[in-house]
Amino acid sequence: MPHQFLDQLQEGSQVQQFFLLRQVEFRTDKTGKPYLSLVLGDRSGTMVARVWSDILPKCPGPFGTGDFVGVKAQVDSYKQELQLNVKYIETVESIRARGGDLSVFDPELLIQATPYDRQKLMQDLRQLTADHIQPPLGTLVLRLLDRYQEQLLICPAARLYHHPYLGGLLEHTWFVTRHTLASLQIYPDLKPALALAGAILHDLGKVKEIAGPTSPELTVSGQLLGHLALGWEMVREEARAMDFPDPELLIQLEHIILAHHGALEFGSPIPPKTREALLVNVLDDLDAKLKMMSQHLESDATENEFTSYHRVLQRDLYKGGKTAISGKK
Repeated sequence: MPHQFLDQLQEGSQVQQFFLLRQVEFRTDKTGKPYLSLVLGDRSGTMVARVWSDILPKCPGPFGTGDFVGVKAQVDSYKQELQLNVKYIETVESIRARGGDLSVFDPELLIQATPYDRQKLMQDLRQLTADHIQPPLGTLVLRLLDRYQEQLLICPAARLYHHPYLGGLLEHTWFVTRHTLASLQIYPDLKPALALAGAILHDLGKVKEIAGPTSPELTVSGQLLGHLALGWEMVREEARAMDFPDPELLIQLEHIILAHHGALEFGSPIPPKTREALLVNVLDDLDAKLKMMSQHLESDATENEFTSYHRVLQRDLYKGGKTAISGKK
């Protein structure tokens, strides 16, 4: 039976196939019985899954993020969101060890990645830096792109909510930087080199915050410090290594990184206090939210005029624009 992609599943569908286990957590229900809360993924996206207490003893574990798993499940709906009610789950490693059938197991169907050419995105960022960001900021940006190129090519932009896939961070960075370049045509009195450098580097700390592109989990430093502090530290260390000649300009760049979440309640230790920092904050939020909307529209397989409620965006979405956003006919 061919793989049924998650974004095509509908309520009542039965599945028996392989997935990537992106998140796993032991929980207890209202009666105190243990169950597994999972996020399963394939190339099309992710879906929440549950392994209830009556099923759990039948499933040979343990299970960890990053495992490929064979799953039997039914698609149910909970609070207007589709989820998988798992009837059986086993890791591919366990299936292989017992000599089970893995003839249809294809990991390429299960790993979600940016649809864009990652090498081209990286080269475009380098060329944009060379063309629009004069030294010393341009030199600093290129040194950091060189130093963290390998991680940037694979790192997701988030664990779940926006661009949560291989190369997602690079895609997000490219979009925010292109938005910034376009905005500078409208607001020419801003400092273009500073704004563009901030756009390229604003999320750099995520390469140290997020571990593993296929099942993104937070590193210890990611959980204890977060990507804003990590990115600020990475930029400051590189600037010190190259003996950055303009301390005031460096502080303004560091401010963009630390302020790009916009407010204390969203994780920034300081709100944007320069126009360039505000621009990057707004464009970062814009690209993240547009991506979340696109992902939610594409994953909703119901025939309703509106999608299910999106907890992060705090709204349901009108599907009248689905074709234009996703490109689907």
